[in-house]
Amino acid sequence: MENLEQKGCYSPPTIINASESHMALLFLLDTSTSMEGDPIRELNAGLNRFKAEVCKDKQTRDILDVAIVEFNSKHRIVQDFSPVEYMENVNLVADGGTCMAPAIETALDMVTERSRFYRKTGSVAYKPWIFLISDGAPTDNISSATQRIKEMEKDGKVSFRSLGVEGYDSEVLHKLCGDKVLKLNGTDFASFFDWMNMSLRSVSESSPGEKPKAVRLLGNVTRDFQDVSDFDD
Repeated sequence: MENLEQKGCYSPPTIINASESHMALLFLLDTSTSMEGDPIRELNAGLNRFKAEVCKDKQTRDILDVAIVEFNSKHRIVQDFSPVEYMENVNLVADGGTCMAPAIETALDMVTERSRFYRKTGSVAYKPWIFLISDGAPTDNISSATQRIKEMEKDGKVSFRSLGVEGYDSEVLHKLCGDKVLKLNGTDFASFFDWMNMSLRSVSESSPGEKPKAVRLLGNVTRDFQDVSDFDD
C-alpha cells in the first residue's frame, strides 16, 4: 500500500467495515462573499479540527462517512462521501453570491445515492444528516428544494438541519429545516463542532432507527426556536 500511495495510485476506501452500521453526514456550506474574513477562516479551522476530534473515538470513526458541498454563485462538491478518517483538510474561499437551490438538490441526491450504496453493501444505515451552514438568504428560488426536503424527511430518508451565522435569514432556514435550526453567536465554530462530535458519538452508541440521547448545546451555539424535540432524532 505504501508503494501505491507514493506513486499516487492509492485511493481511500469507499467504506470501512461494510458489515457494520454506517451514517452519512453532509456539510452544505455557504461560501459567499459575506463569509469572507473571520467566518470562513474559523469555518475552515472548525472543519479540520472536527475530523481530528471525531477520529479519537473508534466507534464513531468507524460508522461515519462525510461529504462536503459548498455554494456561492455556483456550487461544488468539495469532497464526496468517504470515511471520516480519510476526510481531507479544507481551505474554502469566500466569493460570489448565494445560489442555494442547486446545492441543496445535489446534497439530497448525494445522500440518496449513499443510502443506496449502503443497501448494496449490506450495511444497515442510520438516517443521514445534512447540515446547512449559512450567513445569508438565497438569491434563487428554493421552493422546489424545500418541498423535496419535506418529502424526504417525511419518508425518514434524511434529517436536514442548519446553523445560522450572523446575518442569516431565520425564516428561510426554518422553511428548510422546520425547528432544526441553530444559531452561532460570533464567528468561532469550535463549540458547534464540539457539539457535532458529541452528537455523533451519541448516535454511534445507539442502533439505527433508535432515538439517540440528546446532547446539550455548547458555548456560543443556541437554538433559534423553542421546540427542540427534532434535534433528538
